[in-house]
Amino acid sequence: MASEHPFQLLFESLGRPPAAHAASVNRRAYEALHGILSIPVEKPGRCILLRAPRAGHGKTHLLSRIQHQLGASHVFIPLHAAFGCQIDASTVTDDIVQRLLRQLPASGGLCMLDLVSRRLFAAALQPLVNSGEVPCQDREAAISALRTRPIETFDFHHPNAATAHWARENFEVLGQRLSLELALRCDLPVREIAYWVDLFFRFAATPADSPMRLRAITDAVHGGQAADGVRMERLAALLGMLTLLTRVVLVADELDGFSCDENAALKLAAFLSSLRQATERFDAILSLNLDVWESAFLPRLSSGLNDRLSEVVVDLEPLTEEEMVALLESRAPGLGRQLLAWIDRKNAGKHARGLIREAALAWQTAEAAVAVVPAKRDVPPAPAPDPPRMEGFAEESELPRQPVRSHESVTAGNPPDAQRVDVLPR
Repeated sequence: MASEHPFQLLFESLGRPPAAHAASVNRRAYEALHGILSIPVEKPGRCILLRAPRAGHGKTHLLSRIQHQLGASHVFIPLHAAFGCQIDASTVTDDIVQRLLRQLPASGGLCMLDLVSRRLFAAALQPLVNSGEVPCQDREAAISALRTRPIETFDFHHPNAATAHWARENFEVLGQRLSLELALRCDLPVREIAYWVDLFFRFAATPADSPMRLRAITDAVHGGQAADGVRMERLAALLGMLTLLTRVVLVADELDGFSCDENAALKLAAFLSSLRQATERFDAILSLNLDVWESAFLPRLSSGLNDRLSEVVVDLEPLTEEEMVALLESRAPGLGRQLLAWIDRKNAGKHARGLIREAALAWQTAEAAVAVVPAKRDVPPAPAPDPPRMEGFAEESELPRQPVRSHESVTAGNPPDAQRVDVLPR
């Protein structure tokens, strides 16, 4: 079984914080993406084309860093291509809903959709309370609670949340007014907004430990035979509602499968273009390699669709020698330059995955070399030859016996026959 070493991980998953990181690698691309995405919630989004010269340049690593950095103010939605090459209204809606249904830590079963629903209901109810359409004993206090404490105000599971319980009892009428208010803010059709308001309200009002909560909303999203146009309108409404509250970033990574279907790239470009025309306050990132872009996308896109997909282009660059050292240091601190000297630079190329793969080979080769070196053993030195006999001196056996003193070079613990001694005559 191969021993563990710091260069085993060659691939990363989008959204998982990187275990090792070198700040200098892809620094320019990181700063560009961070600046593009760091805009107020009400601003229109853009389509960002993130390209790499080849696979292994760290696109997923870079996107995970951006998500980790901006996670408090942005919602990142990884898009999963059905059959490896299909991204459409149905798959994106499913990706968004699955992201919203992810359970929050230490929340008692609540998920992001609970918080989103409460904030949406509070935002839509404020103008109704302010105008007097919804009667209230203390209007100023109610508006303040809706504005500053929406999560607590619409806590359907708390016995003292009077506003939430009143809304549940009157939802048949209130739901229509909430839908109309949100549709005006999103500038989208009321019908599709009402579809989500009804689903969100029933989900949020159902006890968190009820098994029907998840089943009801997933059945509604996946069930039925809605036409493609209806699914597109519902997706636009869902995005429009979410982007009232936060920045939303759709991330399409791992697009290699699009090179297998000559129409897949064209369909994706047309889909994103239509979605952007319906609702514009979201960002989309297409992350792909240059060979896929040139073979699957460019030959099939019109100039207009090409311009829309490449509204902003961020290109990753080959590693410099200093960046190689920094990358190796991030996994093996203090050994960067030494490892780089052992690595076959020609095979490694100038991309992160190739460098890490060659570093793993160098590391394993060094370990194997150490393993075959025999252990050093204590071997008694050969006995010293007899000293030559000289005239006028008696034989050693004829000398009187004297105490034996160990030589200074003798080490403690050696066996007696391995010790060197001097016999000193009087």
